[in-house]
Order: sequence, then C-alpha cells, then structure tokens
Amino acid sequence: MHWLTQTSTGFVFALVAGIILLVVLYLLPAILAYSLGSAHTKGVLTLNLILGWTILGWLTALIWAILSGNGGSFDEPAGDDLPTRQQNTETSGPTL
Repeated sequence: MHWLTQTSTGFVFALVAGIILLVVLYLLPAILAYSLGSAHTKGVLTLNLILGWTILGWLTALIWAILSGNGGSFDEPAGDDLPTRQQNTETSGPTL
C-alpha cells in the first residue's frame, strides 16, 4: 500500500480508478436497462446523460430501467424465448 499513497504513480492509479468507478456508477441506470433487456434502453440512456447529474433525473432513470426490464434475472432469456404451456402439452403425448 505504500506505493499507492506515497508515489505519483499510485496517485494517478487511484485517480483513474476513482474516475472509472464514478462513470460506471453514473451510467448504472443505462447499464441495468441494457442488461435487463429493456425496450426503452435508448430512452433511459438519453435521460441518464441529460438529467443524470441531478439526483431526481438519475433516480428516475434508475426506476425506469428496473421497471421496464424483462422481469427476470440477468441470465434469463426474454419472455418471447420461453416455451409456452401449449407447446409443452403438444409434445408430451396423450395422458391415460
């Protein structure tokens, strides 16, 4: 840890890491909208870029991103990729 606090290289490293962290945090609503498969990803990104610097704009973009997602987790397919109940009954065969 000595190199991080006592050298100019450590200072630059900490500065760059902090800037990257802040940019990711600032763009979190847009990242979530994209990850959740939202149909409004461009709208969330636009709102986030224009009004994200205000707390109200950032929170609005975050809520919009979460509510407009596909409702699943990050690794689940979108709703139209899931098999329907009718498809499952057609392939199961007759019941006795």
